Amino acid sequence: MKPEPFSLRTWWSLAGLLVLAGLSYGLLRWVESAMRDPVPAESQDPILIVDRFRAVRMNPAGLREYVIEAPRLTQLPGQLGTRIEQPVLDWYQPDGETREWRLRAERGWVAADQKAIRLEGAVVMTRAADSGKTPVEVTTRDILIRPADRYAETAAPARAVTPGGELRAVGARAYLDREQLELLSEVRGYYAPSQR
Repeated sequence: MKPEPFSLRTWWSLAGLLVLAGLSYGLLRWVESAMRDPVPAESQDPILIVDRFRAVRMNPAGLREYVIEAPRLTQLPGQLGTRIEQPVLDWYQPDGETREWRLRAERGWVAADQKAIRLEGAVVMTRAADSGKTPVEVTTRDILIRPADRYAETAAPARAVTPGGELRAVGARAYLDREQLELLSEVRGYYAPSQR
């Protein structure tokens, strides 16, 4: 007896069975993955809380570069950085003794890699007369600081007051070691030279 060749109908039945087997396998994998425990989300809870915090950053010569103080510091997990309440940042001249700038803010944040500091809410930057440079007070909001570059910037309205005048602008960049303040837009102000 001679075997019969596969008919077209037999081929379609075989193909249908293969498709059903593939779909069954896929359904089984989907059900298995759905039954697994979900991966827990990373906790946002603080890993460290410090009250009456004070940190001193030294320059390569071992002299004070800046000091940050705050009533409370909260370190967050992973790359979330560190939150600071009511920070005060004192920036020193290269001698490490003379304070040049004082920055105060409602809140602050330090990046996990410590390359950026954000002062949030109302911010006041003051350079005192005893620094040997022209005193100035800048009031603004939400400043980003890059400590390694001694650089600060904001996109918010800013007001700079000196003994001889006042400037207002929207957005500012401050190069703290070069005595350079760039006011970015809508600049208005007055200047009254001292009478000698």
